[in-house]
Amino acid sequence: MDFTGKTAIITGGGHGIGRGCAEVLAENGANVVVADISLDMAKDVECYLTQKGLCAKAVQTDVSKVGDIQKMVDFTLEVFGGIDILINNAGIFHPTAIEDITEEEWDRMMAINLKSVFFATQKVLPYMKSRNRGKIVNLSSLAGRNGGIANGLGYSATKAGIIGLTRGLAARLAKYHINVNAVAPGSTDTGILDGLSEAELHRVMANIPLGRFGKISEIASSIAFLCSGEADFITGAVLDVNGGMYFG
Repeated sequence: MDFTGKTAIITGGGHGIGRGCAEVLAENGANVVVADISLDMAKDVECYLTQKGLCAKAVQTDVSKVGDIQKMVDFTLEVFGGIDILINNAGIFHPTAIEDITEEEWDRMMAINLKSVFFATQKVLPYMKSRNRGKIVNLSSLAGRNGGIANGLGYSATKAGIIGLTRGLAARLAKYHINVNAVAPGSTDTGILDGLSEAELHRVMANIPLGRFGKISEIASSIAFLCSGEADFITGAVLDVNGGMYFG
């Protein structure tokens, strides 16, 4: 994969799968904007990549706020002059039981996990349309496919919503040669699993046919593929990377 001369925005790029995406895209020539609510985390990724001679810039972004999303886009244009790739990765997880989910928690989940995907896409569209090309990859989840195993239903609902949003955007943006796809990881060895008990972790792993959690690098490489020229004829797809937990 060659991303030389391409500029990518990665939300939630300061850690986990987002950081993995920043690394693989930068290592293959992309200019990377690492957007994260934690400026320290984003800066850490920027420093790591620039010390390797790669091109990365950090920007603090609260994706639940449309104004912050616009600032992220403006920052990218000011620094790099264009936007070729958007990876909507930012998200939060919760294991809250149905009986205990509050309105505040539900609304926060929707704002960060789902609303941000639409508005980040909306804000980059003018620049992708002007160039008649672009790649957008949205992070869904196995939980959006099967309703989840150990997660709360708010999380499942947002990840299912991302699949519907991805397909709708793909159909509407194909005429501009903008590819919109989603990746739906299964249980992956990131900090998102830290909220689960030992018993819950064992229960989740018992349902993975390949017998282990996914690696960040495996998810990031799948996302990078969908951002690459090799995937120019793929749009509206949901790529399941889950060790055999869901076959479609």
